[in-house]
Amino acid sequence: MTPVTVLGIRYESSTDILGRKSSDLQLVLVEGAGTVPKVMILGANPSVRDNLLVLLRSMGYHCVLALSLKEALVLLEKEKPDAAILDPQADSSPGGMVAAFHRRFPSLGDRTIVLTGEETAPELLRVLDAYSLPWVPQHLLLQQLWPCLDSLLSQNIVPRQVTSRARLIFDSSLQPVPAGVRNSQPADHRVLYESEGLMADLSLEPQRDSLRVTLVGQVLDPAGPEPHLGNVPVVLHGQTRLIGVAKTNELGEFRFDFDSESGVALEIGVRGNHWVLLDVPDPRGTNPETRHES
Repeated sequence: MTPVTVLGIRYESSTDILGRKSSDLQLVLVEGAGTVPKVMILGANPSVRDNLLVLLRSMGYHCVLALSLKEALVLLEKEKPDAAILDPQADSSPGGMVAAFHRRFPSLGDRTIVLTGEETAPELLRVLDAYSLPWVPQHLLLQQLWPCLDSLLSQNIVPRQVTSRARLIFDSSLQPVPAGVRNSQPADHRVLYESEGLMADLSLEPQRDSLRVTLVGQVLDPAGPEPHLGNVPVVLHGQTRLIGVAKTNELGEFRFDFDSESGVALEIGVRGNHWVLLDVPDPRGTNPETRHES
């Protein structure tokens, strides 16, 4: 067995560096090789994971593996990876998995590559477009992964992703309602959020005799040259699922229709790598009978 040295890393293996049995590989840092970038792999099935391990190590990266978002959160704190590769193909909701990762791992938002299969679900394509995430087809790993990953890790002039939590400045559910007019029809629930001069105006209307809710929103930059922020991505998250992905129209407006639930959050990509996160209230969670004037 002859050791092979690639990009400062020596491999001792019974197969070549592009073999399939990653368990046979022993990674030994060559003395003086310097710091090895860490890449977290999340969600890959065993065969894809083995290919990634061999390929990434041959490129000079150290790999850490996570089978779930929960494990990934632990690794993020412990290992502090420089980039992430997601393989959502085996997940029941590939788009939901990628959106959940983007929401929970903002520090890796601009250092993430997503693997796609031969047929990519439309929902996943919408998420990739919303977050402007690079993606690599699994059958082109050897050709495309290295230049894509190298580009992400060397883009020093591009600031890392910043996610700001918006501040609630108005909530109609906290306003007094005159007695005697509250039972004629479901009341719209309006909330207004602010983050660094940007405004998000949301109106939630519960549909009568249904659990469905209509959310209509508008993203505004009152002090900017264009007060209406058009063509910005908007991602709606449930507690355990992706609800929807949209882009604002020329007036900065967007709309979602979904089943009411608690714990809904909205991400808005307002400027480049700057995202705003806000909590969406459950319009059915407030009892209007407790909001009348005394």
